[in-house]
Amino acid sequence: MPTSYKDQFYTIDPGNPPASGTAVSFTRQTFTDANDDGLIQPNVGDTFEGTQVTSVWQNDSVTINVPGVGNVTYTGTTFYLAGGLPAVFTPTDGQVLQNGTFVSSTYVTSSTQMPVANTGPTCFTPGTMIQTPDGDRLIEGLKVGDLVNTADHGAQPIRYILRGTFRAAGDVAPIRFSAGSIGNDAPLTVSPQHRMLITGWQAEMFFGVDEVLVAAKHLVNGDTIRQVTGGMVEYIHLVFDQHELVFGQGVPSESFFPGHVRDMEDQAARDELLMLFPDAADLTTEDMQTARCVLRGRDAQILQGHPHLLQ
Repeated sequence: MPTSYKDQFYTIDPGNPPASGTAVSFTRQTFTDANDDGLIQPNVGDTFEGTQVTSVWQNDSVTINVPGVGNVTYTGTTFYLAGGLPAVFTPTDGQVLQNGTFVSSTYVTSSTQMPVANTGPTCFTPGTMIQTPDGDRLIEGLKVGDLVNTADHGAQPIRYILRGTFRAAGDVAPIRFSAGSIGNDAPLTVSPQHRMLITGWQAEMFFGVDEVLVAAKHLVNGDTIRQVTGGMVEYIHLVFDQHELVFGQGVPSESFFPGHVRDMEDQAARDELLMLFPDAADLTTEDMQTARCVLRGRDAQILQGHPHLLQ
């Protein structure tokens, strides 16, 4: 199925640039990997804001004079679009675009393809399908008061939504689950501390419970589950009256948990969320309990040594 991503773009063609001193501003736009093969390729149905990509120029560069900073050179990929629409450029070097004035550019002369991992994936994150009583819905289309299916308490109304866009780097770089890696029916991208539900006899054998919640960062295997850096990432957290298990891309994971911090693992989760969403501090409660037992980092290392537990 098609997978859409949102990232930062300049409307500019490094191979046919504007005059030096021209004002340049970035926007956040959506591009789509039509066959979900992890690549943006020309003339195969991959699109930018609904228009087919006709050429992909990797390793172009653009130098922008940013007020108060000076000249900044971004290396990235340029998309040419059908219908003669203006070309667009997105960085793939991990930098965040800034507004400024055009200085210079370089360009390649061979159209290739771009791995979507080179950008900031839309990521829960926009593009995630959330199970509701009315069918699966895009998370970015949900609003406060909408009902979402939960594993334990049926349909529950959303009480609050935390949402923000950040540079996908360091401790906040997202974790991407390839389709099928954890039972998900499509690629799923979440924040590092977002906890996934692990079930089955394996969980009972290793951890003494039927079901456990494990932070996504502890499930990374370097292959089908990996941390993705570069570009921008948008995180969305759903808040309910209590900690719930909701279904994103067909698999259960947690809603936002504003419970009291008691140990290092929860402190890490709290630090991440308060850095991303300062308003989350106002949601903290003393009496909320997690929906399932939470697996700690030391125990989670067992999963990394036994990847079959995730199947």
